[in-house]
Amino acid sequence: MHEILHALEHSLLDTLKMLPFLAVAFLILEYAETKLEEKSSAVIQKAGRLGPLASGLLGLIPQCGFSVIGSNFYAKRIITLGSLIAIYLSTSDEALLVMLTKPERILDILLVMGIKLAIAVAAGYIIDLIIRKKAEKDEECHHCHHHGDSCDDEELIGEEHCCSHTDWKAIIKCTLKRTVSVFGFLFAASFLLSYIIELIGEARLQEIMLADSVFQPLLTALIGLIPNCAPSVILAELYIEGAISLGSVVSGLCTGAGVGLLVLFRVNRGVKSNIGITALLFGIGAVSGVVIELISAAI
Repeated sequence: MHEILHALEHSLLDTLKMLPFLAVAFLILEYAETKLEEKSSAVIQKAGRLGPLASGLLGLIPQCGFSVIGSNFYAKRIITLGSLIAIYLSTSDEALLVMLTKPERILDILLVMGIKLAIAVAAGYIIDLIIRKKAEKDEECHHCHHHGDSCDDEELIGEEHCCSHTDWKAIIKCTLKRTVSVFGFLFAASFLLSYIIELIGEARLQEIMLADSVFQPLLTALIGLIPNCAPSVILAELYIEGAISLGSVVSGLCTGAGVGLLVLFRVNRGVKSNIGITALLFGIGAVSGVVIELISAAI
């Protein structure tokens, strides 16, 4: 009982310190989304060969809207697979805001975001290049083989957003909703982490999280695939507390596309295709994390 009370006290105090920052940050984001949503959609849609770069940069903004937009645009074949993967890889949901509550870790935060952006843009361009080369090869053989059109111009099935708002009342409502939601996730993650440390010790927790193992990024990559903002918040908290490594947090945040994957399975025809995209996202995130772990160990 003592461990539970101590963990509750520690978690509540730590999380309450973050509350004002989160509220202000979400208010700014909600207001910005009302101004930038259509412009951002236009940027993604008209980026052309710059698609992976534009998608990666927009994905860094800490909100789930861009991964949802990306899923809908890909379903209509408005953007390429490379641009879609770039959005997914760079998206971090609320993880960036959680890490920003620790200003002393600003260099770590910039490093994580920079690595994620580099992975997203590089992967996006490589995927598009491979697909382009395959398309050119298929075109050369077109006189021998007739291929049906597998990219029908289907209707979007209910484009989804985290929050739809047009006035200050709605903006404040959405701000409160997101703040309370993330506060709840943060408190739960902090309490769970504190309680486990109180109960089994920090060394045992690191053992459970496969600390100092190249396999830890595989575990966090799986956690990141959960279609919710909770995993990104938990991963950010674990990284701040030193329970997971740089490679592991990058791996988990790369695969953490928020609700974007859910929307993809809803609007994009072809379950096998969607499973393939999910597997590709996991593979890139996991391999990137393992590579970072190996580089870190070698330095």
